[in-house]
Amino acid sequence: MKGVCITLIAVLLIGSSQQTKTKDKECWTPWFDRDNPSATGDWETLIDLHKENPGKICGNPLKIQVQTIAGDSMTSTGDRILQADTTTGFICRNEDQKCGKCEDYRVRFQCPESFCKAGPRCWTSWFNRDNPSEDGDQETLIELWKEYPGKICTNPLNIEVQTTSGDSMASTGDTIARADTAVGFVCKNKDQKDGKCKDYHVRFQCFKSFCDKAPKCWTQWFDRDNPSAKGDWETLEDLRKEYPGKICDNPIHIHVQTVDGGHMTLTGDKIHKADTTTGFICRNEDQKKGKCKDYRVQFMCPLSFCMEGPKCWTQWFDRDNPSATGDWETLKDLRKEYPGKICKNPVNILVQTTAGDTMDSTGNKIHIADTTTGFVCRNEDQKKGKCKDYRVQFQCPERFCKAAPKCWTQWFDRDNPSAKGDWETLKDLRKENPGKICKNPVNIHVQTIAGGTMASTGDKIHIADTSTGFVCRNEDQTGGNCKDYRVQFECPASFCKPAPKCWTQWFDRDNPSATGDWETLKDLRKENPGKICGKPLKIQVQTTAGGTMASTGDKIHIADTSTGFVCRNKDQKKGNCKDYRVRFQCPKMFCKPAPKCWTPWFDRDNPSATGDWETLKDLRKENPGKICGKPLKIQVQTTAGGTMASTGDKIHIADTSTGFVCRNKDQTGGNCKDYRVRFQCPARFCKPAPKCWTPWFDRDNPSATGDWETLKDLRKENPGKICGNPLKIQVRTTAGGTMASTGDKIHKADTTTGFVCRNKDQTGGNCKDYRVRFQCPARFCKPAPKCWTPWFDRDNPSATGDWETLKDLRKENPGKICGNPLKIQVRTTAGGTMASTGDKIHKADTATGFVCRNKDQTGGNCKDYRVRFQCPEMFCKPGPKCWTPWFDRDNPSGSGDWETLKDLWKEYPGKICNSPFDIQVQTTSGDSMASTGDTIARVDTSTGFVCKNKDQKDGKCKDYRVRFQCPKSFCDKAPKCWTQWFDRDNPSATGDWETLKDLRKEYPGKICDNPIHIHVQTVDGGHMASTGDKIYKADTSTGFVCENKDQADGKCEDYRVRFQCPSSFCPMGPRCWTPWFDRDNPSGTGDWETLEYLRGENPGKICHNPLQIDVQTKFGGSMDSTGDVITVADTESGFICKNSDQKCGKCKDYRVRFQCSGNFCTQRVCWTKWFDRDNPSGKGDFEYLPYLRKAYPKEICKVPLYIDVVTTDTNMPFIATGQISSVFSPTQGFACRNTEQKGGMCLDYKVRFGCPCTCEGIIQHRE
Repeated sequence: MKGVCITLIAVLLIGSSQQTKTKDKECWTPWFDRDNPSATGDWETLIDLHKENPGKICGNPLKIQVQTIAGDSMTSTGDRILQADTTTGFICRNEDQKCGKCEDYRVRFQCPESFCKAGPRCWTSWFNRDNPSEDGDQETLIELWKEYPGKICTNPLNIEVQTTSGDSMASTGDTIARADTAVGFVCKNKDQKDGKCKDYHVRFQCFKSFCDKAPKCWTQWFDRDNPSAKGDWETLEDLRKEYPGKICDNPIHIHVQTVDGGHMTLTGDKIHKADTTTGFICRNEDQKKGKCKDYRVQFMCPLSFCMEGPKCWTQWFDRDNPSATGDWETLKDLRKEYPGKICKNPVNILVQTTAGDTMDSTGNKIHIADTTTGFVCRNEDQKKGKCKDYRVQFQCPERFCKAAPKCWTQWFDRDNPSAKGDWETLKDLRKENPGKICKNPVNIHVQTIAGGTMASTGDKIHIADTSTGFVCRNEDQTGGNCKDYRVQFECPASFCKPAPKCWTQWFDRDNPSATGDWETLKDLRKENPGKICGKPLKIQVQTTAGGTMASTGDKIHIADTSTGFVCRNKDQKKGNCKDYRVRFQCPKMFCKPAPKCWTPWFDRDNPSATGDWETLKDLRKENPGKICGKPLKIQVQTTAGGTMASTGDKIHIADTSTGFVCRNKDQTGGNCKDYRVRFQCPARFCKPAPKCWTPWFDRDNPSATGDWETLKDLRKENPGKICGNPLKIQVRTTAGGTMASTGDKIHKADTTTGFVCRNKDQTGGNCKDYRVRFQCPARFCKPAPKCWTPWFDRDNPSATGDWETLKDLRKENPGKICGNPLKIQVRTTAGGTMASTGDKIHKADTATGFVCRNKDQTGGNCKDYRVRFQCPEMFCKPGPKCWTPWFDRDNPSGSGDWETLKDLWKEYPGKICNSPFDIQVQTTSGDSMASTGDTIARVDTSTGFVCKNKDQKDGKCKDYRVRFQCPKSFCDKAPKCWTQWFDRDNPSATGDWETLKDLRKEYPGKICDNPIHIHVQTVDGGHMASTGDKIYKADTSTGFVCENKDQADGKCEDYRVRFQCPSSFCPMGPRCWTPWFDRDNPSGTGDWETLEYLRGENPGKICHNPLQIDVQTKFGGSMDSTGDVITVADTESGFICKNSDQKCGKCKDYRVRFQCSGNFCTQRVCWTKWFDRDNPSGKGDFEYLPYLRKAYPKEICKVPLYIDVVTTDTNMPFIATGQISSVFSPTQGFACRNTEQKGGMCLDYKVRFGCPCTCEGIIQHRE
C-alpha cells in the first residue's frame, strides 16, 4: 500500500511540475530546515517558515521541492508524506511511518522571477574585521553582529565578497570554506596552496527598509527573564512595565542574542516568537534538551526616540484618595498644587498603587490614564465599589530634567495675614526690592515662614504663579486667617551670573530741598545725553554720602529701570528725604569704545526767532543722506565750542529721536545760545558708500501743482531701474544746481517717498524744475543677468480687467517662474510699452505681478497685456535641474497642510538649500496643485507651502507634498574641500570649546563663511561617538562644545574639529600670494592697511576678490601673538588696528598680504602710457574711457584690468589727495567734479590702464 501512495505522490508532483512550467527563469528560495522529527514529525509549514524567515519566501510559490538534509529525494525515503504543496508546505508525521519516525527533511520554493530580481533591496557597507595573519580570514556574521551592532540585518538576502583591493573572490584562486548568508565568510590558511588567504571584505544584501527607514537608534539590551521556569519571556508588554519609557511605541526591528553575545540563529533553539509586536519568547517545552538558552533583546526605534536622550520622569504624585467619588490625579489639579513640577506636554504617564503595584494588577476599571488629562479612577465603575489608592508620575522631555539654572531669588515676606490676607505680589515686591527679581520668572516657590509647604497648610490659595506672584485671602479660609507665607522666584541663569561690568557714572541732579529728590531717567537723559543706555538692566541707589537706600528708612516712591528714582518729601514721617545719587547698569556693548563714526556738525538755525531748532526732521531735509536712520548718540555744543551744560540754558529736548530744541521762552535771561549738533552713527555708515547710482530721473515739471518725482511714479514709469531700498537720494535742478541753492521750500526728499516740491509752499511762485537719482547697493549696479522667463498672457480685460498675477501664473505654469523675480517687464500683446497706453495700473511689481482694473480707467477697459520676469542667471542655465526629494511633513487633519521651509529645515537638516529657486507642489497621490481646486494661502520659495482648512469650501485641504529646486552645486557630490584640523581648547576648565567664533578669531581666513559639514574626533583620532561623552553642540552654526558638567566622570575627552567647505574655498592649482604691503604705521590713530588704500597705492598688485588675508608684524611675528585688539582683518576691508582699542594705547606695526587665485600670479599686465585729455578748468577733470579711446585710438585694450590715477605735477596717487571721485573704474575711466571738492576745484590728473599682455610684453586686444 505504501508503494502505491508513493507512486501517486510522485505522479502528482510530476504533474504539478509539468503544469507549472512557465517562461519564468528558475527563481528558488534558500533551503529551509526549521524542524526535525524528534517529536511528532517534521513540520516545514509555510505559515511557520514565513514567521521565522520574513521576506525570504514569496506570497504565492509556484513549486515546492523537498529532500532530506543529506540531499536524497523525498520519494527515495519510503516515508508516507501527509502534505507537500505550495499552499501548506511540507508535513511528515511520525505516526504515519512503519518504523515510527520520519526522515529529517528540508524544503525550498520556486517563486516568480520578479521575486529574485533586484527589487527593493539594499547593500550594507563593506566590513573587514579580520585579516589572514593567523588562521585565516573570518568575516562571520556572529562576529560582525557583535562588532557592528545594527549595521547588518538579522536575515541577509545575499552576500558579496571581494579582496580589500577590489578583486573578485573567484579570481583569487583561494579555496573558500564558507560564503553564505547563514555563517558569513570563512577562508582558512591551511586550505590554501601557498598557506595564506587573501585579505577579504564582505557586504550583505538586506531589504531596502533596513537601509532607508531604520535610523540607527537602538535601545539598551534587556534581559528580564531567564529560562529556569517555562522558558525565556522577553515580551514587550513585560519590558515596558519594568522599563517605562525605555522602548519606543512602534519598534522597527528586534535584535536577539544570548546573554554572552551569541546570535539567536546559531543556538539551535526553536524560537516561539521574535518580532516587534510581541517581543521575544523561547519556550522550554519546544526544545530538544528541554531548556532554552538565556537571551537578551534590543529594539531599533525611530531616530527621534534616541534624540530625546535620557528619560526624564517627574516625582510621584498622590493628591487624592478614593474615599469620595474615586481617585482623581488630573493634570489640571496636579499643576495647581505642584506648580512647575510637571512639564507642559508630558511624553508618557506611569500609574501604580501607593503600595507600588501596577495599575493592571488591581483589576480596577480605569476611566482615563493619559498625558492629556492625567489619571481618573471612578468608584462608580468598580465591582467592589471603590478604586485602589493610586499615584502617578509623568515622563517629560530631557530638557525639563536638565539641571535647571539654579538661580533663585532670596525669600520675600513683605506682608502678613493680619489684614485681608497675605499679598506677596510681584508688583509690590518689585517696588520694594528693585532689581532683585527678574522680568520673567521661570518658577515660584511658596512656603510658610516656618518652612512648611504651601500644600500642607490646608489654606485655599487664591493665586500662586509667575505672572502675579502669591495671594492668600482671609475671606477664602474656613478656619480664620491665612498662614504667613514667604516666596522666592526662579530666574534664568543669566540673571544670577555676575553682572557685566558696565555701570554709568553716579548722577545727582536734584536734592530734596523742594518736593523731594527726583533722579528720573527723563531728566537725567536731557541733562546727560548719551550717558545712559536705552534700556538699563538695573538701578543702584545710595545716599550722596554712600549709605544704602534701605538704611535710610525713607519711604521710596519709585526706584526702577523704567522711571528712575523718586523720593517724595510728603511720604516721609520725619520731614525731607535724604539726598540720593543713582547709577544704572547697561549692556556690555554700551561701555565698549564707541565706533568712531560721527556726522559733520550741523547748525541750521539760530536763536533769533523762537529759539534754536536743530531737529532731525529739518536736518535730514536739508542734508539728505548725511545722517543715519537711527543715531546712537547726539552731541551738542555752542557754535563757539562750549559745552551745552556750561551755558545754563534750559534745554527743551536733546536726544536721538527728535534732535535738539532750545526755546527762548524757557530761558530766564533772554535768548538761547547758538548751538550746533552732530550724531554718532554705526561704523558702517561712515564706510565709503558703494558707487552705485541710478540714472537721473525728471518725470515732472512744476507747471501744475509742483514737481513730483516720487518713487511710486518713477518705479511705474521706469520698472527695474530703481532698487527696492535706496540708500540715498540726490536732488539737482535740471540745470545742475543744488537743491539747497534754490531757496525752495521742499516738502519731501527722502528714500521712502522720493522728492516733492509743492508750488503752494513757495513765496516767489513756482518750484524750480528738479531731477533726482538714488544710490543703491553695489550689487544693484552689477550687469543684470540676462535671464528672462517667456512672455505670459493668461488673462484679457473682457471681465474685471487684466490679471497677470504671480499666484495665478505659477499655478498655470509650474516651474516656469523663479521664486524671487528680480524685475517685471510689461508690454501690450501688440508690443507697446505699458507707459504708452495711458492706462492706470493697479499693480506691476515682483511681489504681486501685474493687475490692471477696468474700473480704474476713464476711457473704458484696460489694454490687453503680457508680462515676463527677470530671474537669477542660474535659473536659466542649461543642464540638469537639481530638485530635492519630495517632503510631506504635515497632513490636513489640524488647521491645514503646513509644509513651510522653516519647519522642513528643522526636520530635514541639510536636505534643502538655503535659497531655493523654485517650488513644486502636488498631492501625495501625484495630482497637480491646480487640479485640486483648493484655495492656497502660500506657495513660494520664501515661506514654502500653506493650505488652510478654513479657506476651503468643503472645510479641508488635500494632503500635499513639496519639493524645491536648488543650485546644481547643491545636488553635486560634496566637494572634497576640508579645512585643517583645529584644536584650540582642552577640557581642563569648563570643557572643550571649539566654537566657530573663537576659531575664526584665532585662525582668520582658514574657515569658510558657511561650512557644509563638521567632522569631530579626539586628538588621537578616535570617533566622537566612541567616547561616550554627552556632546552639547556639534554643528556648522556654532561649531563644537563639550561641557565637563554634562559628563558622568566630570570631564570631556580632548577633541579636534575640521569643516567641509565649498570647493571654491579650496582653490585648485598653486597658491598665489601678493607681496607684503606696509603702507601705514601706528603713529597716528592706528595701523590702517585697508584694501581701498592699498589698491590705490599699488594698482594691479592685488586681485579683485582675495581668497585669504595674511597678517604679521613687520618683523614677522603672528598677529595673534601681539595681544592687540584687531578691528578688522578680512578680504573685504583689509586690516585695521586702532590705537584707541589697545591697553597700552598703541598698535604694533603690521604688514599684510593677500591670497589670490592661481591665474592672478601668472597673468602678465602691461600698462598703457599716461593720458591727460582734460583739465579741471571747467566742471572738473573728466578722463572718461570713451573719450580717451576717441582721442587715442588703438592705444587702450578692449577690457582694461586696472586703472592708475595720479596728479600731473607731482605724480601723487589719487587716493592720497583726499579728493572725491565720481568715477574711478578700469572699464569707465576717471572723473572728478569740481562741485564735490572741499576747495571747489579738482587737481589736474592723468590716467593709465593695466591691460593683459603677451609674453613679449605687447598689449593684447587693442581697440
